[in-house]
Amino acid sequence: MKRLLFLVLAVAAPLCFAQDFGIILDQKLVLGEGELFPGKAQYAASLIPWIAAPLGKNADLYLSGGITALYENEDFNVLPEVHRFELILNFSPDLRLEIGRVPFQAGLSWIMAGLFDGAQVGLNIGGGRLTGGALFTGLLYKKTAAIYMSLKDRWEYYDNELYFASNRFVTGANWEKNSLFNTGLSLSASALFQFDLNDDAYDRINSQYLGAKIGAPLGNMFHAELGAAAELAQETGIDPYIAFAGSAALQWMLPTAMHDMLTLGGRFSSGAWNDTIGPFIPITAEAQGKVLKPMLSGIAIAQADYTARVHQTLSGTLSAAYYFRTDRFTYTLNNEDMESDSPLLGAEIYLGLGWLPFSDLLLSAGGGVFLPQAGKVFKDGTGVMYRVDVTASISL
Repeated sequence: MKRLLFLVLAVAAPLCFAQDFGIILDQKLVLGEGELFPGKAQYAASLIPWIAAPLGKNADLYLSGGITALYENEDFNVLPEVHRFELILNFSPDLRLEIGRVPFQAGLSWIMAGLFDGAQVGLNIGGGRLTGGALFTGLLYKKTAAIYMSLKDRWEYYDNELYFASNRFVTGANWEKNSLFNTGLSLSASALFQFDLNDDAYDRINSQYLGAKIGAPLGNMFHAELGAAAELAQETGIDPYIAFAGSAALQWMLPTAMHDMLTLGGRFSSGAWNDTIGPFIPITAEAQGKVLKPMLSGIAIAQADYTARVHQTLSGTLSAAYYFRTDRFTYTLNNEDMESDSPLLGAEIYLGLGWLPFSDLLLSAGGGVFLPQAGKVFKDGTGVMYRVDVTASISL
């Protein structure tokens, strides 16, 4: 990784004198306490240089990489990482090819989202946008990629001696249309195929996904969004099974003097119900929530968010959520603390603030609690889990 970072900087240096470039300085402090929290203090400071360089009229180069000083679980590490690193070829206004470490997101972000190595092509067709990709995950930093589909993935994710993410190949396509039938309706659909390339022949998961999302304005003040996905999984040692997940949200632009909005919504995923229907396993584990942060597998969430821009430079969000288990096997967290088969996990409340005094300076802070005693899964006496995040980001 040190050699790779040196190569990135060596390639980038000659371009700095003629092209758009900059440096991002990020610092993040996380504090927490409780039996469910993996460590009481985490701190990360990152230096991220980036370069954007046009290569003639029809091509662009974007390079970014960095180094992070990380204190976590009472251990200190210095981690190099290549971020977005891609060549963009614009063959026409409607056809675009991206090669390298490229951003890719399924129509439903909770299936797959992030940076991946490979190529993707985008084509404007039929008034919509069709994107296809062939992507590899095994050269990504595991904590950034957040890929833990199998039990082996989870073990390696928390092994501080290992750097790279699980070896998986993903191919598929997304189609998006922002104005369906010349109305305000928006629609996206995805088909993804994931292949496990890890060495362990006894703990492999291959999976295929179909997903769709539709959004609709309801007058001038409301907007609704529905999403659903189905998965076919082939896991070593058991028969293939199907799984599904869904999401719903209703946004209300409040008629007040402030720019504020109330969002009501929820997400649901199947659990290990029988030999035919199993737990929904996303490719990337997007955190569901602010404090507990489970991935969408064997979990359901009901949530309400209030967001307000109280000043031109200051905004805030107040979130409340309740977590459910859809089976008693998939989400266990800490078996010593869980004594019930009840689906009621507990509730959380979180408040976040963001301050943007200048366009190149962002300060944010947030804090919340998860209340296990608001459910029936955890033992009596299981303590409240709290989390506080403080972030500062400067662009130079």
